[in-house]
Amino acid sequence: MFKLRDLPVRSKPPTRDERLAMLHPDDVHRVLDSQSTAIGPDESSQYEFRIRLSSGGWRWLASRSIPVRDNQGAPVRRVGVNWDVTESKAAQVALQEKAVAERASQGKSQFLSRMSHELRTPMNAMLGFTQLLQRDAGHVLAAEQKVQLGHILTAGEHLLSLINDALELSNLESGNVKLEPQAIDLGTIVGQALALVGSLAQQQQVRLEHVTPDPPHTVLAWADPTRVRQVLLNLLSNAVKYNRSQGVVTVTVHARGGVPRVRVTDNGRGMSPEQTAHLFEPFNRLGVDGQGIEGTGIGLVIVKALVEGMGGTVGVTSQAGRGTTVELSLPPPVPERGSAAMPIADAAAPGPAASLQRRGRILYIEDNPVNVLLVQELVHTLPGMTLLAEATGHAGVERVTSLLPDLVLVDMQLPDFDGFEVLRRLRSRPETANIPCIALSANAMPEDIARGLRAGFEDYWTKPIAFKPFISALEQRFPLGSAEAA
Repeated sequence: MFKLRDLPVRSKPPTRDERLAMLHPDDVHRVLDSQSTAIGPDESSQYEFRIRLSSGGWRWLASRSIPVRDNQGAPVRRVGVNWDVTESKAAQVALQEKAVAERASQGKSQFLSRMSHELRTPMNAMLGFTQLLQRDAGHVLAAEQKVQLGHILTAGEHLLSLINDALELSNLESGNVKLEPQAIDLGTIVGQALALVGSLAQQQQVRLEHVTPDPPHTVLAWADPTRVRQVLLNLLSNAVKYNRSQGVVTVTVHARGGVPRVRVTDNGRGMSPEQTAHLFEPFNRLGVDGQGIEGTGIGLVIVKALVEGMGGTVGVTSQAGRGTTVELSLPPPVPERGSAAMPIADAAAPGPAASLQRRGRILYIEDNPVNVLLVQELVHTLPGMTLLAEATGHAGVERVTSLLPDLVLVDMQLPDFDGFEVLRRLRSRPETANIPCIALSANAMPEDIARGLRAGFEDYWTKPIAFKPFISALEQRFPLGSAEAA
């Protein structure tokens, strides 16, 4: 009893007043009520309470007692036991907090998913028709109109990047980003990333340099190629945007000490020690908000989370007025992973599935007429292609059954039922079971895409529609010049 209550041992037990004085204020009434109830003939009584320790902390105790009866069965006193339940209480609280956090995370994910869909749907029309106007050779635009369209497109793409960055950060924080590490050639991926930022560097009058290992050799790493490319694009874009006219960005790949590394160095504005200390804080743009450089302050947070998620590290050194160096390290392939006989992953950007059909007909199941019009305009740029549309899931399934198109594009949110039900019904009918179906949706969260692919969609394309990948995917699926129409 004394040890349990953190009291010195003595001949007499602690008095009732002493025991009450040790109780947590919030537990006093509950203990008194329980003791009052225990005076009755109940077989047993059990309750829990907190006592203050000499250290100032609190310990949870449980108390259980039963009545002792005389020969006539009347209760004359009670005997009981106390025991320490602090650890089990802490575990219980941790489970409750985890459940609350999971519910909050689920609610946040649902909100973000809905927000993403609601924002992407109008942006699909805004960006899509802006690009159509720019591409339309039948309408000659004045120089000023072309500039204005360019402003609309730039603003829309910036807004889309904000949405994507916010969703990416949310998914990283909740652990919903799936990484698929494999053996990759860092030099090849660096070369691809440099090619992708080449036009930006040209606009900014910044020179890009790629320093290869000396002597030349392949630097292998164990990482997700898509995510490494994403990280490098972010670092290179920053190195260009925050550089000066006629500046230089140098990318070095090496594996000193057996650790694969990529170093990105620029000779731009650099940062003070105070700015560097806050570099990886979300939404902190380090005082450049009013300088006309677009950004969210999220990119480097995402970079750090992705690299560390792949088992690597990110280090930064910078000097104001002299430039910045960012170096990331990644784990090397090891024999246990099969690196000795492992083929190096193709570092090319992922593309759509190989062509299953030749040029022919597409049925688009979509209830938004603006989205239908946009896709129709895109499909019409491909000779020999035909697009038909239905606005509900039921009508779409029936039309597929009668038309037997070569490809079905399915919006995931339809008035009568969702895209998963469309797919299920088509797969359940022998005549439509093998027709390729691709989801085309503003539901663009990673879990939405993963769920769609698991359900059996051949691919999952998101809105706003990216023109070049969209047309390229159709061209690969329906090669030009095919004599056979499905």
